[in-house]
Amino acid sequence: MPIKIESQSAQIGWDTKKAQLNQSGNNQQSLDIQTRKPKLEIRTTRPQMNIDQSQPFAEAGLKNIQAFMSDSVSYAKQVVSQGIDRIVSQGNEMKDIHTGVDPIPDQAIYNAYDLFEKTFNFALVPSSRPEINVTPGEVTTTLNPGEVINNTMPRRVQMDYTPWQISYYMKQYASIRFSFEPSKFETMV
Repeated sequence: MPIKIESQSAQIGWDTKKAQLNQSGNNQQSLDIQTRKPKLEIRTTRPQMNIDQSQPFAEAGLKNIQAFMSDSVSYAKQVVSQGIDRIVSQGNEMKDIHTGVDPIPDQAIYNAYDLFEKTFNFALVPSSRPEINVTPGEVTTTLNPGEVINNTMPRRVQMDYTPWQISYYMKQYASIRFSFEPSKFETMV
């Protein structure tokens, strides 16, 4: 072919410089810190339980001396009162002996046999519950919080920063070149 075409591609070039960060002024600084530890104080009062079993024990026959004496006195008063009532009643019957009714045989049988007749029954012992009193316990707490005191004096930090840099340039421009060679054209014709 007598026409010759030559082309050249475009090329872009670039140069880069990396970013840099320089710091100065705060290296190897020691901390000055004081601490006070927290303290938790706990005070407790233990719960108490008082159980009074004197009434159930008394019902079972296990009485203290005061209760035993009190019951014995009341029982003795009752027996004496019943004896006085019986003697008065029998004396009144003897007083009316002139009416024709003889009370002596009836009183003799009563005093010999009927006076000592007993009836028996059963019951569950004890019939009452013990008295239970509970005094609850307490827990009181006091918290003394801790403290951190920082006496460190900060120093000014010097920072120098250079950002990334990229610069572009045309390394090679695009081009197209046409050439015609007449000598080759004549030979073809």
